[in-house]
Amino acid sequence: MHAPAIILMLIAIVVLWGGLAVSVTALLVRGQREEDEERAAAFARAHAHLCEGAPQS
Repeated sequence: MHAPAIILMLIAIVVLWGGLAVSVTALLVRGQREEDEERAAAFARAHAHLCEGAPQS
């Protein structure tokens, strides 16, 4: 194989693995953000439920 072909293959490998790493990272960040949003919504529902039953002054 000639040097330009080897360089092209190495660049292609780096680009593909880089894209995979970015995709996995984005999915992990998205999952964490959705978990945080769900946790905040559950806390808000629980807080509203507790406030409804509390005596008003």
